[in-house]
Amino acid sequence: MKKHIIALAGLLAGAMMVTSCSQARLDDVEQLGAIEVDKTYAEADDATAQQLIANVYVTVKYLMMGDWGVHYIATTSAKTAECWPGGSGPNDGTDYHRMSAMIDDSENNAYKEMYTRFYKIMYKCNRIVDQLNDGSDERKRVIAEAKAWRAWAMMRLTQLWGSAPLVEHVLDGDKYSFYPGNSDPEENWKWIMQQFDEAQAVLPSKSGLGGQKAIGGRWTKEACYAYMAQGYMWRNDYENAKIELAKVINSGKYELWTKTATMGPSSYGVNMELAKSNNADTWKDGNEEYEYLTLYRAEADFCDEFLLELDIDGDATTIANTEPYWFRAYMNWRKDEVNLPGNTTTASDGWGFINPTKTFAQAFARHDGNSIRRRANVATYSEVYHDFPYLSESARGVMSSGLFENEGYFRMKYYDFVDDVVPERFASGQTNGNTTNFPLMRYADVLLMYAEACCMSGEGTANITGLEALNKVRQRAGLTPAPALDMDNEEYGIKAERRFELWLDDCDRYVDLIRWGDYKDFITDTSDKGVSEHWGNECVWLLGMKDKNVRTDDPLDVSNYEVRYDPLSVRGSWNDRLYLFPFPYAETTQNPNLDQNTGW
Repeated sequence: MKKHIIALAGLLAGAMMVTSCSQARLDDVEQLGAIEVDKTYAEADDATAQQLIANVYVTVKYLMMGDWGVHYIATTSAKTAECWPGGSGPNDGTDYHRMSAMIDDSENNAYKEMYTRFYKIMYKCNRIVDQLNDGSDERKRVIAEAKAWRAWAMMRLTQLWGSAPLVEHVLDGDKYSFYPGNSDPEENWKWIMQQFDEAQAVLPSKSGLGGQKAIGGRWTKEACYAYMAQGYMWRNDYENAKIELAKVINSGKYELWTKTATMGPSSYGVNMELAKSNNADTWKDGNEEYEYLTLYRAEADFCDEFLLELDIDGDATTIANTEPYWFRAYMNWRKDEVNLPGNTTTASDGWGFINPTKTFAQAFARHDGNSIRRRANVATYSEVYHDFPYLSESARGVMSSGLFENEGYFRMKYYDFVDDVVPERFASGQTNGNTTNFPLMRYADVLLMYAEACCMSGEGTANITGLEALNKVRQRAGLTPAPALDMDNEEYGIKAERRFELWLDDCDRYVDLIRWGDYKDFITDTSDKGVSEHWGNECVWLLGMKDKNVRTDDPLDVSNYEVRYDPLSVRGSWNDRLYLFPFPYAETTQNPNLDQNTGW
């Protein structure tokens, strides 16, 4: 699969590239109606079919990993108030800052970009389903993958926008209008589940434990089962969710990742050893006692926990010029405001977006303490300063300018580890080559969905109980077993477990809050159990430490950090419109059949 993704940009030309890459809005499809059915599809051989579906995977990568804006992950995290939008200051990343202050509108570019890219996925998949010949098993598989991807895209459109138009065929202006109107969400869900079901009937399963690499990042039966279950959970249909989840669990082909690493020399790879050698006179080693789960490191690519992942590896051109670079640039710590540790890419860009709020980080710390899971997701400023390796011991910590939108907690999830960069590129001084895959569906989510479904409606047919499923996730995190299934218990409840286990995974937290009916209560709770008094009212700067010689093992202790809060000039307030995203202004003004969501 990978070789086809790499080759696609250079190989697909003519009508295919004109029609699939230039769309800005749904009504732009009008220009496609004049184009006769592309023989590329009707006469495609297996290799061409693989190139066509590879283009869909690349488009999904664009959506999830961004280019000039990590809109998907930034929007869904800003909406849950568990991450500061970040950037260089209040005027950087204004799309996300307006969301956090509840003053955004339908002209917000982040909504438009997400909406457009979801429909680009739909369009490219529709061309495959409508037009690709099914003359071989491989082409049947490609058609099934297209059905799965368009079901996935329509699922997210329906969850985030509600009555998003169901576009199940290539629009031609005759049988299928260029201006599709709002759809009934229930009809969308029926179609979504049908597409997943048709896809799973054709798609292969991996051979067993350790078999994911042979399939790569492509769809499998079990991935379809998991997403069907996710759809059933949204609709509170726990019985059918348990049936689909049991298929994954009982297959015996998936298990949780358990490998760990430390910040110390025992975990240094080739690139770290080179960095240490090149800076021998000033180097500071990291702490062996800072141990974390390596689930989001390159070594976990194609592991048995991932049911579906975006395959990031490729040749040098692909790495340098496609979405992983932009994703890393946005998500890397702000390199001109904090001295970066020696185990991250110091020469590449770091723009400092998506930083955990204190309320989230401390909720995580109260729940997990110093677990390998917490340290894989969030590090305290004390840990960053004292436990991480550095090129120079004298160049550590926040710079004099202060670090924007940081309260003393640093995001470790999606951290750009030096040792995950292609060694040849790092050795030549090029550090923007992180090859770590991006997981979309994990077995941990499957287990937690099963635990929830059992909690809500009794045991299912899986070969483990709901409590055993929950405790598998807790055990991996290093926590004590839960004594019973409970949704709301702060110590071992399923809601808390999903909050911390799945933080920044797809849009899981936002979707969970909506489907549980908890969103308004959470987002308007200004206590430390909610979003705090600072969220949306102020921006924050981490100025440094009061005493750099003081190290604390208590992740809740922020007494040594200097933090300043600056009031925002404009602040919104809760409105029920926030339960749904707005349809982009460009869509509603040019599509007479599309009604805007209430309140926008």
